[in-house]
Amino acid sequence: MNKSMYGEFEVSNELLHNIPALRNRLKEKGYLFFRELLDKEALLNIRRDMLSLAAKHDLIKEGTSLLDGIFSGRETELKKNFETSRLYREILDLESFNAFGRNPILSLLYSGLLQAETLEHRRRIGRITFPGSFAQTTPSHQDLFYIKGTQETYTNWIPTSACPSELGGLAVLEGSNHLNVLQHVRMSGTGGNGIPDDVLEQSGLRWLTTDFQLGDLLLFHSMTVHKALHNVTEDRLRVSLEYRIQRKDDEIDPSSMALHMQGSFAPDAKTAAG
Repeated sequence: MNKSMYGEFEVSNELLHNIPALRNRLKEKGYLFFRELLDKEALLNIRRDMLSLAAKHDLIKEGTSLLDGIFSGRETELKKNFETSRLYREILDLESFNAFGRNPILSLLYSGLLQAETLEHRRRIGRITFPGSFAQTTPSHQDLFYIKGTQETYTNWIPTSACPSELGGLAVLEGSNHLNVLQHVRMSGTGGNGIPDDVLEQSGLRWLTTDFQLGDLLLFHSMTVHKALHNVTEDRLRVSLEYRIQRKDDEIDPSSMALHMQGSFAPDAKTAAG
C-alpha cells in the first residue's frame, strides 16, 4: 500500500459524551472511528476461538502462538473459497462471535446515535484473510448494494488484534455517503462486485485508513464507500469482525436476518446457529 495516497481517520473518542456532535460528524463524514473503545479481552476470546478452528484445518504454523495467527503456508482452497467453506460455517456458529454484536458499548452508542430502539442484523461476518491472497481482497463498494433495506444501516468493522495497514485493514472514502447509489460491476475480490476506481476518482474525495489497534471500532453508513487493503505480510492471518445495526422499525431485507452466505455452504456443514 502506498501510504501517501491515504489520510488518517479522525478519532472521535473526545466526543463520546457529546452524542449530537458525534451524530453530526457521522452525517458529514460517513464514518466514526474510536480508539480502544471495545472490550479487548472479549475480542481476544473471539480471536482465540476463530484461530482454534483454523488450527483444526491445519492453517496455523506448528510451534507458534495461536493468538499470533501465523499461517502454516498450507496450500488450500480456503484462500479462494473461505466464505463457503466448512471453516467459515463453524466460525459463524461460535457463541463468542455471535454475542459480541449485542455488547453493551455498541448498544449504548447506537441508542444515542439513532435515537431509537435498535436492531442488530443476524448476518454477522467473521473473516480470516490470508497473506498474499490479493485476488480475494474486497474491492471498493457500498454495503447497501448487498444488504438492501434502509439506507440508515451502519456497519461496525472490528479487528481482533493490532492490524497495521500491511496486514490488510479497511479504508473509507471520506464523505462518500453523500454520493448517489453508485453502479457496481463484476470484479475480482470477496463479494464479486465493486465500484471502478475511475468512478471514485471523479468524486475528488480522499481515502482514509489507519494502523488499527486492539479495541478499535470503525463504523460507517451503508452508502459510505469502503474497501479492504491487501494483506502483504509474509505469514500473518488477518482476523476481523463485522456487525450491522439499524433502527428496529426501519425497513430491513429478509436476507439480513439470515446467516451470512446462507445456502452457499457444502452439504456437510452443520445446521445454522440461532
